[in-house]
Amino acid sequence: MTVALTLTCCIPETYPEQEPNLEVTSLEGLSDAQRNEIKALLQQRIRENAGMPMIYTLCEAVREYLVENNRAGHDGSEYQEMLRRMEIKKKEDDRGTAIETAKRKEQAAHVKAKDSTGTPVTPETFMAWRDQFDLEMRLNSKVAVTEASTKLTGRQLWTQGLVKDEGEEGIEDDLHNDSDDAEFDGDDLSEEEEGKN
Repeated sequence: MTVALTLTCCIPETYPEQEPNLEVTSLEGLSDAQRNEIKALLQQRIRENAGMPMIYTLCEAVREYLVENNRAGHDGSEYQEMLRRMEIKKKEDDRGTAIETAKRKEQAAHVKAKDSTGTPVTPETFMAWRDQFDLEMRLNSKVAVTEASTKLTGRQLWTQGLVKDEGEEGIEDDLHNDSDDAEFDGDDLSEEEEGKN
């Protein structure tokens, strides 16, 4: 289905501070209801873009409307009008949802960026951090000195008999073992010593 319209814009000298005067003329395929909807759409876009250049935005809004509403079956019946209104409402809701989603993403990105920047270092924040750090270091050194003074050195442990050498148990077993003494005969030693004399 072919549709055509003429959008006439009269731009005042104080544009964009003052809104342009618009006239919509249907050339082909537009009902009066659609022409009125286009006029309402244009007024809405004028309010949204007040104080800014907007002619291109207005023309683009009309073009989008014509593309979205140029479908077969728009015969002007009440049923078709109801379907069209429902479709327009759905598109507006989808656009509103998309805007909300974009806002949430932007807020999340802002929060993430704020978290990643950390705390700015100023002379005041640095002094507060340094004082806290020095206090922690003094406490840690006192704890280390206290632990070191309560621990015995290796020599102190050994002299007090709290630690045994690794081979010490085996030596004590050998000293108390009489089986080795049986092989050693004291008489043999005394005979050898007498021979040397």
